[in-house]
Amino acid sequence: MIRKLLTLGVTAGLFAAVTPASGAVVLYCSSGPGIDLVNNGCVSGTANDYPGGGDGVYSNSGGGDPLAAVQAAITSATGVAPVGLSLYGKSDSNAGLFALSGVSPAALSGTWNVLDDSILIKYITVKAANSFALYELSGQGANSGVFTTLGLLNNGGNRPKVSHISFWQTAAPAVPEPATWAMMIFGFAGIGISMRRRNKDASLSLA
Repeated sequence: MIRKLLTLGVTAGLFAAVTPASGAVVLYCSSGPGIDLVNNGCVSGTANDYPGGGDGVYSNSGGGDPLAAVQAAITSATGVAPVGLSLYGKSDSNAGLFALSGVSPAALSGTWNVLDDSILIKYITVKAANSFALYELSGQGANSGVFTTLGLLNNGGNRPKVSHISFWQTAAPAVPEPATWAMMIFGFAGIGISMRRRNKDASLSLA
């Protein structure tokens, strides 16, 4: 039986949030490229009741979500490799980094907050049973949101409780130094002046 999958949406422009989508079916990350991870998550892993048994590509013997698996899942889902993907922390082993509800004891859903407001999370993976669900947070990322195991199955065909949530960052776009900005502005100004002189000289020669 095909189970319903959750989607990500922007909540009042504050942060991307996971919400149930009544019409969405399970999307495997390996079914990309072209999966919109902001508005539709994807699943990587195996379970007896997944259509076809799951993607069988990224789950290891424990169905974990290591860096290599998450990077491969993002690349397969979107067609674009994430730049500088790194793990900020996990809900079980780095609990001091987050304020979490519903995670301990293990639960089906809850909320998360990064305690350091300067930290932006770009992707989360919700690990449960032998699978993980992958979601992207819109824009540069977010420092709060919600999670759920909706759409994930264990081998008994039931919705599992969360094992842990992994929080992923990507490299920030390079911002030019002030000196570089100044050089660019002077360069554009110089091009503009030379073009105006050319136009003026051309109009004088026509006269």
